[in-house]
Amino acid sequence: MKIAIFGGTGDLGRGLAICFAAAGHEIIVGSRSQERADQAADGLREALPDGKFVPMENVAAAEAGEVAVVSIPWEGIEATIPALADALSGKVLISVVNALKFGKAGAIAVQGDELPGGAQSCAHKIQELAPEAKVVVAYNNLPAAGLQERHHLGADVLVCGKSKEARDTVIALTNDLPGCRGLDAGPLANALIIEGMTALVINMNKRYGGEASIAITGLENAPPAPAAAGH
Repeated sequence: MKIAIFGGTGDLGRGLAICFAAAGHEIIVGSRSQERADQAADGLREALPDGKFVPMENVAAAEAGEVAVVSIPWEGIEATIPALADALSGKVLISVVNALKFGKAGAIAVQGDELPGGAQSCAHKIQELAPEAKVVVAYNNLPAAGLQERHHLGADVLVCGKSKEARDTVIALTNDLPGCRGLDAGPLANALIIEGMTALVINMNKRYGGEASIAITGLENAPPAPAAAGH
């Protein structure tokens, strides 16, 4: 599958690009300029020489991708998404954007009037700016460094979106991330919960060390969690 990633130089976007490329997907590396896209693709090739990374400017990347991932700073949503809206029409658009601020007590989830345009969540704002795209929120809580190193994460990915078909597409893609299981967590209305949980994960990592992931237990009819290599 051709997966366009906007924000492939950020830690999480880079980790997703490496893992999806390692699973055989073609990664379209989108950036504001061809030069920046070329640089980002070169950096990804250094990490995964056998991966297929194709650099393009953002609009061309949106047109070329069958599925897209937005992994940009939350403050840049309104400046980035409108130009891509037509090219993303009808496509699954995965938001991994988290609105966070940092204080003495640690990471805090931004909400309410502080979000772009007072939106309900970052994913909601992206859906507003690209109304014909099928926005799904997923992967927000995964550890970026672990993805970049392709560690077995033992993580559950909570997937929310208006379209069940789009959620199913993202859940299937999640199987290509090492040690990750996708779980259908319902409509996009719950996106703020998933985005905000990232602040909790960051704070626990700082307090207790390591790189935490979220795991859900007690689900009788969910797919089994992936076993670690060699088990």
